[in-house]
Amino acid sequence: MRRFLAKELAREGECLSLGSAESHHLLRVTGIAPGEHVELFDGSGRSCRAELVSVEGGEAVLRVVTYLETSIPDRNVLLLMAQLRASTMDGVLRMATELGVSGIQVVQAERCVAQGDKRDRWVRVVTAATGQCGRADVPVVPVPVSMEKALSQEQATRLICVPGAPVAPAPDGDVAILVGPEGGFTDAEVSQATAMGWTPVGLGASILRADTAAIAALVRYGS
Repeated sequence: MRRFLAKELAREGECLSLGSAESHHLLRVTGIAPGEHVELFDGSGRSCRAELVSVEGGEAVLRVVTYLETSIPDRNVLLLMAQLRASTMDGVLRMATELGVSGIQVVQAERCVAQGDKRDRWVRVVTAATGQCGRADVPVVPVPVSMEKALSQEQATRLICVPGAPVAPAPDGDVAILVGPEGGFTDAEVSQATAMGWTPVGLGASILRADTAAIAALVRYGS
């Protein structure tokens, strides 16, 4: 069943209008016709089955048929990802969303080649990935922060991925996982992180690309 984001869901039996962007996708790109059913989700964990009943002012009007059971992980997994080039960053955002992270914090580390606040693009990527993978909650994507600010994150467990560090057991409870850019973290950044209570962890014997490392870290330490 096709899925679309609605800013707010109505009660069962009541109608709601989608925004212009989602209406365009539903009506013009996907070609949903009146009488067809779709799934709507609100980005915070609720979803429902709805029927397209009409089009008013270019916006799709849908009637909520029934609410669907959804589940949200009982722990928070925060990926802190050093900013990568646009297409590579998009891939990390998409796959991290599919793996169930609660948030993705972009970090501007010393060796980052890419710079700048691309949050509008990042939010579009994770929202689209949420719709495709069946989640009802959209991961939080704050504005990018400096390395120093990133290290001040407070979670039950804080891990920084460092090549050559020992592979550790997967932690229980909330976890923050910090992954470096294409050139890795500098020695000074790793030292600062460990001094602030972050635990260096490895991902095996191979030297991984930054985007591969992010997904491997989520699978090993965040699932």
